Amino acid sequence: MNRQDTIAMSQQQPARKQESTQFFRNYNRLVGATYLAILLLTVALFLYQIVQKQREEVQTIGGHVARHGQFIEFILRSSLDSLESMRIAASESFRLAGPGPGAGAQSPLFPLLQEAADGFNLDAAPERDATGNVTGTGALAGRSPAFYSDLRMALGLGPVFQAIALHLPNAASAGFISREHFSDVYPWVEHRKRPFSDSVYSSPTWTMGTPQQNRNREKYWPPVYYAGPENGLLVPTAAPIYNRDEFRGVVSIETSLDYLNRINSDFGYKPGTVFLVDAYGEVLAHPGLFADALRVQSTRPVAQVMPAGILDRQRGLAAIPADTPTEIAGHLVVRHAFVSAPWQLVYVVPTREIWSALLWERGPLMLMVVLGLTLLMVVTYLVTTREFIAPASKLVSHIAAESQFKPAPIPPVPGTWRPWFETISQAFRESLQLVGIRQELDIAAKMQLAILPRHWPDREEFSLWGLMRSAKEVGGDFYDHFPLEGGQIGIVVADVSGKGVPAALFGMVSKTLVRATATRFKGGPGEAIASVNDILCEDNDTCIFVTTFYGVYEPESGQLTYVNAGHPAPLLVHADGSSEFLPMTGGTALGIMDGIPFAQRVVTLQPGDCLLMYSDGVTEAFSPQAEEFTPARLLPLFAAGGIKDVHAAVRTVVAAVDAHANGAPQSDDITCVALIRRVGAPAPAPAHRAAETAEQA
Repeated sequence: MNRQDTIAMSQQQPARKQESTQFFRNYNRLVGATYLAILLLTVALFLYQIVQKQREEVQTIGGHVARHGQFIEFILRSSLDSLESMRIAASESFRLAGPGPGAGAQSPLFPLLQEAADGFNLDAAPERDATGNVTGTGALAGRSPAFYSDLRMALGLGPVFQAIALHLPNAASAGFISREHFSDVYPWVEHRKRPFSDSVYSSPTWTMGTPQQNRNREKYWPPVYYAGPENGLLVPTAAPIYNRDEFRGVVSIETSLDYLNRINSDFGYKPGTVFLVDAYGEVLAHPGLFADALRVQSTRPVAQVMPAGILDRQRGLAAIPADTPTEIAGHLVVRHAFVSAPWQLVYVVPTREIWSALLWERGPLMLMVVLGLTLLMVVTYLVTTREFIAPASKLVSHIAAESQFKPAPIPPVPGTWRPWFETISQAFRESLQLVGIRQELDIAAKMQLAILPRHWPDREEFSLWGLMRSAKEVGGDFYDHFPLEGGQIGIVVADVSGKGVPAALFGMVSKTLVRATATRFKGGPGEAIASVNDILCEDNDTCIFVTTFYGVYEPESGQLTYVNAGHPAPLLVHADGSSEFLPMTGGTALGIMDGIPFAQRVVTLQPGDCLLMYSDGVTEAFSPQAEEFTPARLLPLFAAGGIKDVHAAVRTVVAAVDAHANGAPQSDDITCVALIRRVGAPAPAPAHRAAETAEQA
């Protein structure tokens, strides 16, 4: 080693050390950035899950409110149904009642009515659980027929009262108030504890049912009233009673707010508050206001219960979308409007409580994940530095040396890394061989393109043009055209079985044989193809075959004599856009069996007709859904008006195949050649459709 080499090595060593230091510094930055990215992604994922969970919670709350509303709706609907039963019983009683004082006597309870100083009553009822107590003012005798009709009806309400007691647990009481100054109230209570008073006619339960305020005779829900310490607050539902068209009184059912609050307390979601609001804006059920409902003597307006900023001063609760969880003023609000009553179920919860619950639920898990990721990153850093980064830097240097085709010995590395170094060395050795193969394939592709015709006839009588697109570097499809005696043109389109180099070599041999045989043969296309087939069958140990369409075209007459040796049938497109496939000649592919004859047919192209010859790479092109193109897709391509230009015709076919493939890999070589007879060319003497063909032996 001379002095200059020593100086060069001494200069390279600090540079390599600096590069190594920079490498590890970059690695540390990469690890730190990776950890930060993972941490940010984890936090983002956590926040995303929290947001998704919050949305799920909102939907869950909406579902709980809907189910809770359905249950209360059932209670309200049952009250209306029972009220309707009372109206039906009253109507039936009026229909059957007769006039006069005897009408009331038709009831077995009438004799049990007692007169007292303050009126009359049914304190002597034998079965007090089966009837209400009828109390009223005035005497029993000498009253109007309407009085006795109302009395008979009231005394007959006992079965309805029993049904209400059995099926309507929310009903604190039910009864009938007659305009004849008496009432029938269930359950039975001694008249001294619940005497009849004319003040009832000034209560909303009565006034809202009068014809002046209720012309349509609809059921209605009066305001809440206090019924004493035993029953607490009651909310009535009532309906007017008519004897035909005469207003006779009202029937009502009073629902206990104590019962409603017990039902409301069963709401199955916490946190938050759910409460009932009537048509007058009064809160009927609330877990905080009605903790002991029987002691509460008055309701509170919803404005005092709802958190500030939620209610619209003009529209109130109506401004909140129904059955849609809505965030208003830092609260989640759900409003459910009932069908059976002008009431609303309202759920309110501060949104921060939902987020807090979710964070407490998911936060510890998130913290454990972050700590676990941190520990994992530390361990990974230590292990990878020793087991990966140092060997990797040596591997990079080894690759750099090999890439310069300067083989270097494998440096000291962990045993698991040695196969990598050995593989790299072997890969670079093989790459040299692959480069040579690639160069040979490029040469083969250029040779294949070189033997294909580059110049195409474009004459006054006809025009011919085509293209071939290989599926691999080299392909098995080929085409050719060559002049024959008498001004005729030989046209060949063929497809060798298989793809790649073997098919390309066999195709080159086949093309040469077809041209050489056709140009020296004096017979028809069938004899020429038969001769080519016999030659190809000799020593064909690889069993490769080639489908071939060979035609001899006479430009002046437009006559085409052709042989089809197992090739897809060409498509003949007429000037008017109609099209048809040429009949097959029954021949098999070349190279399979020698000594067999090949029949030929004749077709005459009319001026403006175009013949499309193609390989099965066109019709068997696959879409991403594994659906073939098929010959049927060729027919509509030129239905709009025939073909005017062979270039456009071929490109139209290829474009249709590419559109069908829609990016799917090309599975076979694609070849397409178009022959068009010019419109100005002389028409043949016999006038017939070009599809009329003659088969020649």
